[in-house]
Amino acid sequence: MTEATSSGIVGPIIFANQIARNQLIEHGEVVTFRKSQRTTGDTWWRESRLGPKQGDVLVEEIGRVDPREVADLDQYLGLSGFESVSAWQTAMKDLNGSLPAQGYLYKVTQS
Repeated sequence: MTEATSSGIVGPIIFANQIARNQLIEHGEVVTFRKSQRTTGDTWWRESRLGPKQGDVLVEEIGRVDPREVADLDQYLGLSGFESVSAWQTAMKDLNGSLPAQGYLYKVTQS
């Protein structure tokens, strides 16, 4: 797992997608995709880049995946909030402009 930066600062995590937000709010945890690696550890989440803090969370890296491969996502589908891998992939396309060839999964837990 990736640790917090050497300065100890973990940037906030943004949940622009309503389905992922609902998963976090209603179940206290969500597995989320990011096209780039990010800092991990205790931080907070918000709905938009400049939006207000919505709650405290712990971000843990699961690992690198190919989001085009159903098998890479299927085992985490239950914690993603999405009804299917294809729905999750569509959300990734919407947020990233296209479906990246690789990215990282993170487990985010309310603290």
